[in-house]
Amino acid sequence: MNMHNSTKIGLAAVAVAGVASVVAAPGAQAAQDCKTTTVTSQVKVADEKTTTEVTPAVTHVEHTDAVSHEESRFSKVVKGESHEAVAEDQFRNSVYTRTYTPGTAAVTDTIEHPAETHTVEHPAETHVVHHEAVTHEETRVTARGYAYRQKQTGKVRYLNTPDWNGEDEHGDLGWVRFAEGDLTETVTVVDQEAWDETVVDKEAWTETVVDKEAWTETIVVEEATPAVFGPWQWDHFTAWTTTSGTPADEDGQDGEDNPLNLSQIGEQYEQTVIKQEAYTDPDVTLYFVEDGEPTTNLADASWTADEPEGWDLVDTRTVEDSPASDVTVVDSPASSVTVVIPAVYETKTDKSEKCAAVVKDASTKASTKADSKADSEVPTRIDAGLAGNLPNTGGPNGVLLAVGGLLAGIGGIGAFLTRRRKNA
Repeated sequence: MNMHNSTKIGLAAVAVAGVASVVAAPGAQAAQDCKTTTVTSQVKVADEKTTTEVTPAVTHVEHTDAVSHEESRFSKVVKGESHEAVAEDQFRNSVYTRTYTPGTAAVTDTIEHPAETHTVEHPAETHVVHHEAVTHEETRVTARGYAYRQKQTGKVRYLNTPDWNGEDEHGDLGWVRFAEGDLTETVTVVDQEAWDETVVDKEAWTETVVDKEAWTETIVVEEATPAVFGPWQWDHFTAWTTTSGTPADEDGQDGEDNPLNLSQIGEQYEQTVIKQEAYTDPDVTLYFVEDGEPTTNLADASWTADEPEGWDLVDTRTVEDSPASDVTVVDSPASSVTVVIPAVYETKTDKSEKCAAVVKDASTKASTKADSKADSEVPTRIDAGLAGNLPNTGGPNGVLLAVGGLLAGIGGIGAFLTRRRKNA
């Protein structure tokens, strides 16, 4: 914006200078004051730009060898244990049995004898019950009745006469009929006459009198026989057992006369039996187990780096604790720097010569203080227009600006000359 405003001021100054060189007021003297103006301007030849400079990381490789150790498995042979023969004493007893033939009961027969009786006929037993007549009461209409009231005394009479004149046997008058209805009577009606009833307390019956009760007679058909025990005879041995002493009878019974006691224990026999012959266990190969009981399975043995005391080496293996490795160490990391390259400008210098007209009135000898100010005003303004605010007058654009300023400033110089005449 500042450059644009300066351009406008420069145009006005050039226009004033152009008019001053060709216009002269009547009766005035004209002279020229020429000045050389050097205009320096900055012309951009390269724009500002940004570039990034990358510095790669600096590294080196550190090699680490593999770390390993050896482990082994161990075993030992345990000799088989010798065992003596195992023998035991066994016992058994003879068992004796006997037979028992139970006795037979007598064979009898029974004869049933019926009772000896005779009959007695008994007539029925009765008594007489007298029943009163059965009656009920009924209400019957006998005539039509009418009610009369004596007006003075309030007495009431009931008659079967509908049109009584109101005079009674006492000669009372003033009776008035106030109601009428049926005259009824209660009659006892006999439903059933009184009668006597013969009641049978016990029907006639025939009694059988027992002269001799019935009885059963038992007769012996065959006599009874007594029970018989057979003699004791050897029957078998008990099973061999390691317990000495006489065992209980197999039937759990005792007593010579007990028909259930048909078995008893007899004499005892003894023998010595070899239950297991002497032998030696086979040798056993045990494998070492760390923090545990030895095993007979090689697959369950422990791999250990230390040799246990009293054990023999079986095999060895190498165990890699950590593999060899190469590690890339960064000494300094990669980096990048952004560099800003500023725009490039060239300095351009244009020189131009400008002549300004100086006008003075020769016919006026005396001048006032205001005239002196007016005399110096035009050159001062023209010089100011020439000396400053013309940064863009160089080149083809500058020529166009100067011509335009010359044409546009004529009106301004005319106004100045008019004011000059008035002051004169």
